[in-house]
Amino acid sequence: MKKYLILLAVTACFACEKGMQDYRNAKPVSEVKVSTYDFLKQQGGLYDTLLLLIDRVKLTDTLKSQQVTFFVPQDNSITTAIRNVNFSRERLGDKGNWTLDSIPLEVWDSLLRRYIVRGLVTADSLRYADGSDLESLYGHEMNGKTASTNASGAVGAGTAVLQYSDKNESRFTKDWSIALTQNVDIKSTNGLMHILETRHVFGFTSFVGKAYPKSLEPLQGPYLGYPIEIPGIVNAADYDEGPKEVAYHYGNPNGGHTYRPDDPGTENCSQGDGSTSPGGNYNIGWTSDGDWVRYTVDIKEAGKYKVELRIAGNGGGLIYLLIDEVRVCEDIPIQGTGGWQNWQGAFGTADLPAGKHLMKVMIKKANLNLHRLIFTKINP
Repeated sequence: MKKYLILLAVTACFACEKGMQDYRNAKPVSEVKVSTYDFLKQQGGLYDTLLLLIDRVKLTDTLKSQQVTFFVPQDNSITTAIRNVNFSRERLGDKGNWTLDSIPLEVWDSLLRRYIVRGLVTADSLRYADGSDLESLYGHEMNGKTASTNASGAVGAGTAVLQYSDKNESRFTKDWSIALTQNVDIKSTNGLMHILETRHVFGFTSFVGKAYPKSLEPLQGPYLGYPIEIPGIVNAADYDEGPKEVAYHYGNPNGGHTYRPDDPGTENCSQGDGSTSPGGNYNIGWTSDGDWVRYTVDIKEAGKYKVELRIAGNGGGLIYLLIDEVRVCEDIPIQGTGGWQNWQGAFGTADLPAGKHLMKVMIKKANLNLHRLIFTKINP
């Protein structure tokens, strides 16, 4: 009897190991007959800036001959990162825009290596509830997670989306900075590529602070280090850094402080989503009549915008918006949702000017929690 039990156990372990092996080596979606480096070079100038940096920090051979997985940031991500540095310089009174050459080479080197992992990491190998922890070339802790979107009413029937996250030296997912992919599992002769979305900002949330340390000084300005783009999502908990009556006014400073230690109360949001920023995992609450929070925004195009407020609460309320202290919308009425984490949309319209501005969210009448504001351009 003991002999059969041992045989059964060995067989079960072998089957388990074989299943995991098949799972981790799922066939990639596409395959190219050149190295990772050469594939990027063949893409008609889409990665010229990225390749220039790769050459400068001496990663060319790594992407030509070593077996690595590259989570590829696009040139637009690098351009946005430099623009964010220049915004911080302007805010702090430093004249002259920086270029690629103005950033110390060691900054490019340390951050670029966060996108490269040794070995082949397929999208299928990351289909775990918490994803898989990955170690980048300099040993920085990252995380990869693949999840299928919903489609046609079926859960998990849609396309696979890979999240690549900088863990920011924290084991709590609420602190992670997330990048999403637009293409996965492109196999080259020496490795794999997963192409990140163009909206990803190079360096995750670390670039501005590393490239321009002066930006870390506690002055009034955008909490993320760069203005929040509109159209897009403004997470309520990402209100500007700064002192009371400059970045915010809050009548009740005794609320929760899960995300930030300032007067505006923050707590975990039941519909939290950190894909746009870590602040997306939280909402602000403990509001009083007359409270306000301010955001530095970059409005890409002037015009009329639909505004959706994601709110929850047991009572009603009123909110309106100001740009540079000029009111830009009528009162947006808030209805009770039956609970402090029962989220619904409240809708209004706003006439917004183009460019960088200070946007104030005025809580005229309070009995609500606010998760985020979603701005959508209304075409004529």
